[in-house]
Amino acid sequence: MTEVIYAIQATIAVALGLWTYNRFAKRWTSTLGDDVVSGYVNDVGYVAGEGGGSVIVSYGYSVDGTKYFGSFVPPWRHLLGFDFKMRTAELEAIFREKYPKGYEVRVFYFPDSPAEHWLESPPSKWAVAWKAVRLPLVILALTYTPLMFINLLLYLQT
Repeated sequence: MTEVIYAIQATIAVALGLWTYNRFAKRWTSTLGDDVVSGYVNDVGYVAGEGGGSVIVSYGYSVDGTKYFGSFVPPWRHLLGFDFKMRTAELEAIFREKYPKGYEVRVFYFPDSPAEHWLESPPSKWAVAWKAVRLPLVILALTYTPLMFINLLLYLQT
């Protein structure tokens, strides 16, 4: 019975490996930076979260008539100095001045799925590799774990 489990695991590994390569090969052209549009800042605001919150900048961009949206946390420690005592309202005011409504940002996107995008510079090879690999790795872990558990039970039974 363990041979069947090993065969299933090998089949899953090969299928996920081919799928990962396909995802990586399609996204590879994104590193060239050929697919770029202009995006515009919509708003700057405070977003509360567990253990605190942060000031984010939201922006929108359009590809082939379809609108997409994203956000980023400005690197305030590098821009303003490292000050934990600065109030959120002060940070928000500073970033509203730095990123006013309509401020232009360059958006590099993946042509097959424009929702996958990067700001200001084309993605690095590692960023593209991570986007291509992370979903297959999660699926691999979720399928291998039960199979390994079944294999363990079969081993302990004998």
